[in-house]
Amino acid sequence: MSAQPRTVFSVEPLLEIYRAAQAARGRRPSAERLARVREKLDEGLVVVDDELRGFALGEPGREDDGSGEPVAGLLHLSMVFVHPDAQRHGLGLQLVEALADEAWDLGYRRVSVWSATPEFYEACGLERTGRTQQVQAGTAFQLVADLEAPLREVVVNDDAIRLGQLLKLAELVETGSEAKELLATGAVEVNGEQEVRRGRQLQDGDEVRVADRAVLVRLSPSDA
Repeated sequence: MSAQPRTVFSVEPLLEIYRAAQAARGRRPSAERLARVREKLDEGLVVVDDELRGFALGEPGREDDGSGEPVAGLLHLSMVFVHPDAQRHGLGLQLVEALADEAWDLGYRRVSVWSATPEFYEACGLERTGRTQQVQAGTAFQLVADLEAPLREVVVNDDAIRLGQLLKLAELVETGSEAKELLATGAVEVNGEQEVRRGRQLQDGDEVRVADRAVLVRLSPSDA
């Protein structure tokens, strides 16, 4: 699944997904609610899957649970809806991940959501804050998470590469000496753990993170 910018699709198919998902829950949105959803889709950060089976919508997070001023770097996860025919296949999780990647590129660094089904968002990596509120669907729970830099694949045309070499290949540094200095500061992580060795041999699928940048190592040795 790939995320598509909001400007490339019509809102109407997304409203149909919303209607179908709500109908599967035994709900029939009012005309006023549909108009509000349309407004949010027109204005918010939206990602959809390639086959238009679902969408996720984010908005700038605000103080006082949405009624106050915008909070810098905070994304409010407003909606995630998947057509009933495509549910329970992991599409919702993919949509949330795609939205998080799009949000990162726009400068968001944290995400929050209120939901009466917190288990889904916990599976997406968010954690409950302990705050709750009563909504029409029952008890809603607040969940939050820090966003991580999207992984950018770096293909290595070999069966091995050292960390110092990878840092230059991925353009995370410009020179070997810069790589040495960066590693000495403890700013480099491999698979979530701090790494200081330039000569560490990386494996296919290793994740390397430097500050707000992250790459996924893909080894592609030649058949020759």
